[in-house]
Amino acid sequence: PGEPLQTEAFGIVFLTAGLALWLEVSFLIAGMTAGAVIANLARHHEYAFNEIERIELPFMVLFFLLAGASLELEALWSLGWITLAYVGLRIAARLVSGELGARLGRVPQVEIRLYGPSLLPQAGVAVGMALVAAETFPQWEATFISLTIAATVVFEVIGPPATMAAIHRVARSAPTR
Repeated sequence: PGEPLQTEAFGIVFLTAGLALWLEVSFLIAGMTAGAVIANLARHHEYAFNEIERIELPFMVLFFLLAGASLELEALWSLGWITLAYVGLRIAARLVSGELGARLGRVPQVEIRLYGPSLLPQAGVAVGMALVAAETFPQWEATFISLTIAATVVFEVIGPPATMAAIHRVARSAPTR
């Protein structure tokens, strides 16, 4: 088979969006499902993803720009301790689940505590889910969006460095071959 063109990649995106509209399902879930199907069933799925990755930057910038424009600081401040509790509990859940998963997966002892911090980054899917929740519960829109965007900012500031630190610690502890 020939290499897919950007037209085919756009076709997949528009087909998925059209099906989501027609079936009245979430765009987010439809997109994630389409990606999973392509990744697991298509023989040359890397090409389609590579084509989309080449053109995704303006769409990502627009998505996060619009999400940031939806942030209502007044709603965020009114949440106060709930925001702190959400961020704190999410960190605790990631650390505990990372360690539990590592133990269940029988990874080397030196790596067990490094899995949790590598799970901290959060970005588009969380914001997308908040948008879906806001659509379903419009009276809570400002709360959902503000809390999720604030948490995303926090986790995108601390997450990547935590992940890189975990990767470097694993690399240092790995035996040289």
